[in-house]
Amino acid sequence: MNPNICHERGVVFVHNPKTAGMSFRKWLGFTGVVNHGVPTVNVPYQLWNKYTVIVVVRDPMERAISCYRFLTHESYAGGLKKAYPDLSQWDPLTFFRRITSEQLYILACQYKYTQHLQSNKGPDFLFKFEDMDTTRLAKHLDIETPFPRENIGKSRAFVELTEDLYYSLIDYFKVDYLLFNYKPKPYKEFLLRQEMLVG
Repeated sequence: MNPNICHERGVVFVHNPKTAGMSFRKWLGFTGVVNHGVPTVNVPYQLWNKYTVIVVVRDPMERAISCYRFLTHESYAGGLKKAYPDLSQWDPLTFFRRITSEQLYILACQYKYTQHLQSNKGPDFLFKFEDMDTTRLAKHLDIETPFPRENIGKSRAFVELTEDLYYSLIDYFKVDYLLFNYKPKPYKEFLLRQEMLVG
């Protein structure tokens, strides 16, 4: 049973990792197990077609960096730690190579969260992490509580990506860049932005 489906209100929240998902779950009233499955394997297509579907996407590289910081931080004690006890010691190359090749849902391309292969319907509400106005959704679902900020990253450390790794990740996320109108930054601009945010 998908814990991100509310039958009473007719809501499907698709929990794309590192896109304010914990905040959305709290705001929407979901509790319990966190589920990052993609809709095609996680949501019956009948419910996808009938219910209000909510998805959030984020700049692909910002999401990837956030994922790396979160999962390799010494405080992380989630399920992935059992599979990879030395996770906190992984450098970016090891992390991105292994996570993208060995894990289906940790850093899947985001377009997979916005479609259901048994349906032609798209999400009813597709938000961008960078500019999230939940006013219309709050009115639609009759939610009066302010949108919370949960699970804020504990680390703002500089993540040292080589130029080759950086552009290989951009290639990995190329469909996300195309579909969601994000534009990859040149490598030096990416480094400069990291330095500004960290420092």
